[in-house]
Amino acid sequence: MKYQRSAILVLITILLVCVVTPLFAQGERESEAFHETRTAVDALGRTVTISGEINRVMVVGRAAVMPADALYLFPAAMEMEVLLAKTDQGLGDFFDLIRPDSEHDYRLGQQVGAEEILAHKPDLVLTKANNYDSIVKLLEPFSVPMFVMDLEDADSWKQEIVQLGILLNDTETPQRIIAGFEMRERLVDAQIADLPEEQRPRVLIMQAAAADGVTAFSVSPRNWIQSKLTQRAGGNPVWLEDSPDSNAWRKVSFEQIAAWQPEKIIIISYKSSAEPFLQTIRTHAQWQNLDAVKNGSVVAAPADVLNYFQSDSRWILALQWLAAELHPDRFPDFSMEQEIRSFYREFYGIAEHTIQQLISLYRASVGIH
Repeated sequence: MKYQRSAILVLITILLVCVVTPLFAQGERESEAFHETRTAVDALGRTVTISGEINRVMVVGRAAVMPADALYLFPAAMEMEVLLAKTDQGLGDFFDLIRPDSEHDYRLGQQVGAEEILAHKPDLVLTKANNYDSIVKLLEPFSVPMFVMDLEDADSWKQEIVQLGILLNDTETPQRIIAGFEMRERLVDAQIADLPEEQRPRVLIMQAAAADGVTAFSVSPRNWIQSKLTQRAGGNPVWLEDSPDSNAWRKVSFEQIAAWQPEKIIIISYKSSAEPFLQTIRTHAQWQNLDAVKNGSVVAAPADVLNYFQSDSRWILALQWLAAELHPDRFPDFSMEQEIRSFYREFYGIAEHTIQQLISLYRASVGIH
């Protein structure tokens, strides 16, 4: 009897070892995989290395909305502590909708020094390339991993999403996101593939901004996403005909606008509704001689809490909208609202009631009542 009990105990021990050992081994392999060194290359060509878990991310400096928007494409961002700079351009804030539980009550100022960043002890810092002098150069002497993003055209946007995924230990999400975006791009390309040059309308996309009661209009540089989207959507961006190389919006006068003779004018307003600017154009005497005004072809760029015509993930919505706006005969079954719904559902996992809020804001932005 004693021998039988001993044999049973030995057998149980062997079974436990067989079951538990693989579990420990699996846990060790997963731990090793996560803690192995991950190296990515940022928009400035800098090598960024991370080893270990990322629990706290800071998104700092001017235009923080763009790298933050990229970060939240990754499911891991929902579990991290994310310290954001102020991102409300004036139309609202997207990130409180994504994580209503956190509400990002504390926001960093857009002017932030190295000492303040270091005090938060971040595992990763994200910032835009145009913050090089004010943030990147000051933080480089320290050992904080800092990933700089440019995001100013579609190709750069995709490449930087892939590199960010490496740091976040998630290479599957970039593949899924890029596949979804490229499917939408192919649908646009297919519809205008045989578009004759003479059927590309002369398009003028301008940013409108008011200061001290004076409205100023400006156009984007040649290599920025607003310019490239216009070309890909089947338009002829007239402001590039005499556009010098630059890295910032360039103010233009009414005389220059008239000389370009645009057939279609699209007004971007990042900080407020575009409607007041449209009213000024439609009613002011000097604008009445423009063909675009005569033909009712002056419209607002679409937006919800953010305008779609900028280098965050909504550039794909801007492309789809613009192609259908310029060539409605080639997109007879196109539904912008359907595209917006699927975009927020597929890429951000936003709940349906929140998507409806965004749809309502979109309708208001383009004058749908």
